Amino acid sequence: MPHSSSNMVRTLVLRELEEGKRDDGLWLQAMSESKLDKTKAQIRYVELRIKALNGDVKGLLIKQIRGAIASDSNRNGIRSNSSLADYLSAKTIKK
Repeated sequence: MPHSSSNMVRTLVLRELEEGKRDDGLWLQAMSESKLDKTKAQIRYVELRIKALNGDVKGLLIKQIRGAIASDSNRNGIRSNSSLADYLSAKTIKK
C-alpha cells in the first residue's frame, strides 16, 4: 500500500471491506491484473481503492478551498480570476 495514504482513507477502505462493499469496476481491474488469483486480487483491490479514495479526497479538498477563496474574495473585493498567490498577497497586505 502507498505510504502517502492517509489513515482516514485506509480506515474507510477497511470499513468498506468489513461491510462487504466493493467497487465492481475496481474489483474487475484487480482480478484482471492478478490473472483471477483472488488473494492477489484482494491485495490489488485495496491498493486501487485507496488510490481512488485519495484522488476523491484531494479533489473534494481542492473544490472546497476554491469555493472558500471565491467566497472570501467576493466579500473582500478581490478579483475572482486572481491566482492563489494574488489572493494570499491581498490577504497579507490587508492585515
